[in-house]
Formats: sequence, structure tokens, C-alpha cells
Amino acid sequence: MKTTNWVDSLIEENKHVETPESWLWWSLLCCISAASGNNYYLTTLKGDLVYRPNIYVMLLGESGLGKGYPVNLAKRLVQKANVTRVIAGRSSIQAIIQELSRTKTVEGQAPIGDSRGLIVNGELSTAIIQDPDSLTILTDLYDGNYNKEWTNLLKGDGAEKLKNPYITALFGSSPAHFYDSIPDANINGGYIGRNLIIYEEKRSREVDLLDDNTDIADDKFETIIVPKYVPHLENIAKKKGQLIPSEAARNLFNTWRKKWRGSQVYDKTGFLNRVPDHVLKVSMCLSLAEWEFNGSIDERHIEEAIQKVTSLVYSNKRTTEGRGPDPMAAATKVVLDYLLAAENQCLDRKQLLWKGYGTYNSFTLDQMIDNLLEMQWIRREKIGVGKNMDWKIYLAGEPLESYKRYISDKNKEKK
Repeated sequence: MKTTNWVDSLIEENKHVETPESWLWWSLLCCISAASGNNYYLTTLKGDLVYRPNIYVMLLGESGLGKGYPVNLAKRLVQKANVTRVIAGRSSIQAIIQELSRTKTVEGQAPIGDSRGLIVNGELSTAIIQDPDSLTILTDLYDGNYNKEWTNLLKGDGAEKLKNPYITALFGSSPAHFYDSIPDANINGGYIGRNLIIYEEKRSREVDLLDDNTDIADDKFETIIVPKYVPHLENIAKKKGQLIPSEAARNLFNTWRKKWRGSQVYDKTGFLNRVPDHVLKVSMCLSLAEWEFNGSIDERHIEEAIQKVTSLVYSNKRTTEGRGPDPMAAATKVVLDYLLAAENQCLDRKQLLWKGYGTYNSFTLDQMIDNLLEMQWIRREKIGVGKNMDWKIYLAGEPLESYKRYISDKNKEKK
């Protein structure tokens, strides 16, 4: 298999491990992101909006599926490169801020004066000591382009200033710990929308744990991985500049983004609205992951970034909607029951609003309709114009098929 970039090459080196390949891919992309720091940027809207390639990644899955391996590999690679601060283990958010505010000395290189760092831990619940402000602060620091100088001022302590904060975060978590670690305010308040959640339910492959490894060096990481892969991270950190999309890349992104915006549905986390931003950040990382990167974002980088990021919509939805009972579940069942009982399983939106008086309002009904459209349990058609415009709502998908089977069985019983 021909590998084209740093991430793909390291994936090939790890074909023998059981950990899900997506976890490896995103963990390694965090290495590229961390090494990049504030050195690279992408401008949009005639220069009014600046993107940096920092990303927040969360590997989510049941305990025992192998989150520790890719997280540890990423941590060790960035530590060996020594191109940014690596904050690992259990910390308080105040200790993290303090570490980011200090100048980092690097042997043989100029000191790191800005507030760049990789926060990494295989378990989110132990990464940051419980503090109601921790995830809110990480949300704020994610948008470093809006916080050229970020100040932390607490009563009794001196002011700690972060200069051009640039944070890359890589966490692992199991679903149970995820729900314990992330309050509702941070699910709805922007933190989750800024995360790329990689949800996996099974290992990538089954292998023999005890194999014939007599020809492998005692420390493969030090003797094979470090010499081959760490220099690329060091090289990224030495250079800097603007990343320029090619004309083909611009056309692909702009065309896709318009279609994406036009198909938006309700999303309480804000992730769907941020998908285009994530695509740009990931495409920047993919450009820098090229063995011979030249400052260009090509069409293939945009194309792969779109594929990788949009495939995470299910992960985000699966994760956040698994948090306790859906507050709209009972009202949604009422809407489905009205459609089931209607002639041809169809009602106007206004009819649904009248029927549901006292159970739900117009805003909640529209949220339910958006959710059911995304699940493909209903379809809708626009009717009328202007003030008389309305929607016909048709039952569809699995509920309709189940209803048809029920009617069919009933007819068979009568015969």
C-alpha cells in the first residue's frame, strides 16, 4: 500500500494493533496539530477571519477497546519532538493555565513564548480535576484567534496572561465517564460542538496477542518510530506561514459548504454548524502532514477532510443524545400517534399544532419535525405561499413500515 503522508505512514506501521484505526488516525492528526502551533494560519472572508489548525479530539468507546494505545503514542511522539508543551496526567485547570503562561525553553531552539500546548490524557474524567469552569475555559481557549491575550484573574492570585493561546486536546473516555465528566451546560454551551468525537464500538481486528516477535527490537518506538517520524514534527515547528488553498480546493469547499448549510437541522451541541470550520482545520493539518508540505491546501485535502469530519455526525449525535431521556420524547410520540391515526398518515403542520395544544408549542413542534426529518421518520411538502404557506407532514421510514405491517397482520387475522 502506497502511503502519501505522515499520518498514513504511521497507520501502516500500526496495522498489527487491535485499536480502532479511526482512533489512531485522529490521535496522529493531533500530533500534526500540536506541532503546528501558531506557526500556520488560513484566512477567509477577505482576511477578516483567521483559522489555526488546532483541534480538540475525543476518543469515545467502552473500556478495553484500546484508547490508551493511540493516546500514548501521540503523547510520546510530541514529547520526543519537544516542539510544544505537553500537559499529561491529572491536572487542575488552574495548573494548566499556569503552565501555559510560562515561557518554555527548548534546547538548541528559541524559547516558546506563546501559550501553545497539547493537553492529552486517555481518560477525560481524570485529565482535569473537577472544576465547574474547566470545560468553559477550554471552550474559550479553543478560539485563540479571538483571544490574542487571555487573562486569568482570581481573587488572591496574580493575573496570569496567556499570549496567543493555541491548544490541541486529545482525550479518551467511556460513555459512562463522559456523562459524568461533561455537564449539560457544556454539551449545549459550545464545548462539545468544538470537539471531534470519534465513537467506536469494536476493535478494528482480532490478532494473536502472543506472536513471533524475536526479530523486533527491544524498544521499537525508540529505535524505529522516533528516527523515522519525529523529524517531521520538528520540521513543521521550525517553519511558519499562510496556508493557501488552490482554486480547485476553494471551489470544492465553497460548493460543498453551501449544500451543507442548506441541509441544516436542529442540533443542540452546535457541532453541525461548526462542521465547515472543522473541515478547514483538518484540511490544514492534512496539508502539513504531507512529507514534503509546501504551504498549499489541495483539493484532495479538502475532500478527505470533508469525508473524515462529516462521518463524525453520527458519533456526535450518538454521544449527546445518549445522555438521559430525551425531554421531547413524550411529545414526539404524540406527534407520531397523530400521524398514524390520520388519513394517509398525513397532517398539515397547523393541524399538528392545533391537535397538540397544551402538549407542545410551535417552537417545540419545529424541533421535533427537524429531528424526525433527520431520522427519516417523516417527509414534508411545502404548500401555499406567503402568509398561507404551510407544510404537509407525512409519516415515513420505519414507523410507517411498522404501521403497514400491523395493518397487514390485522387484515390477515380477519380473514
